Amino acid sequence: MGFDWLIDYLLSPFKDLIANLTRIISQAFRTLELSMNVKVGFVGLGLMGAPMAENLLSAGFDVHVISRSRGPIDRLVTKGAVHATSYRELAEGAKFIVTMLPTPKSTREVLFEPDGLIAQLDPETILIDMATEDPSLSLEIYNIAKGNQIAALDAPVSGGDVGAIAGKLSIMVGGDREAFDRAQGLFAPMGTPRYLGGAGSGSKVKAANQVIVAGTLAALSEALLLLDDSVSTVDALAALGGGRAGSALLEAKGASMIEGRFEPGFKVDLHLKDLKIALDYAKEKGVSAPVTALATQLLTAVSLSGGGDLDHSAIIQAIRGLAKLQLNLG
Repeated sequence: MGFDWLIDYLLSPFKDLIANLTRIISQAFRTLELSMNVKVGFVGLGLMGAPMAENLLSAGFDVHVISRSRGPIDRLVTKGAVHATSYRELAEGAKFIVTMLPTPKSTREVLFEPDGLIAQLDPETILIDMATEDPSLSLEIYNIAKGNQIAALDAPVSGGDVGAIAGKLSIMVGGDREAFDRAQGLFAPMGTPRYLGGAGSGSKVKAANQVIVAGTLAALSEALLLLDDSVSTVDALAALGGGRAGSALLEAKGASMIEGRFEPGFKVDLHLKDLKIALDYAKEKGVSAPVTALATQLLTAVSLSGGGDLDHSAIIQAIRGLAKLQLNLG
């Protein structure tokens, strides 16, 4: 007893490390235990969905896939996935169904049509919608699924294609806690899940996430345009990143924005879709969102100029263009 204080003192600097290691090891065993012979149906293999499905494959899940584009299906099949030719085939025997579709309209079509996915699911299946949806749609999915004895989680993600590939997405989860606990081993290969509350909670937090990202990219664009040729941009980015202006977006996008490289990690048109959801939700909640409205207009300008498939960091081009208007003054 006399030395307990000394042991606690010596271990105290390592308590956080020990806790994190314990969590990682526990999560890994949970995933390993869950993944053995567990069928997962995955719908939607775009820039985000394809690497997410691949990470589930790598973790040992039996992944069956459906997507509009044949290319990602073929790539995943070579890595062990099964191409399901119908929703019935996808759903049969699946413990989890993951949807990652580009628009709420496509989510509705896949889930709610008479021959859609929900009608094919076995009771006790967990349906996980990982796309960005209006919170009201997430609640609708939850209620319809519950009426069919199916648990549903809204679990949108943030982290872009880089996070999807690395399995380091932030996963924002709403729904029943019991379903979340059962799905944690599924989430682990794709990123870090956080339980946020009842149905729709994940979608509400994702709306807030997209507001922050859009506003940050707009402010970041203005800041980067102030860096003229007399400044070492590499050192400037390091200096900005080392202070209060530092952010994940500055680190991930700063250099490519300066260089004018806009290969899509998250497309302009998809961000516009998300911002419409956020603005509609803000109106419903009685929240004024002037910064989000302005960012939406800037991204709309990029889209109308033919840049809808560019990375959303191309917002810098809209701000750059405002200083070079053709006014025909003389």
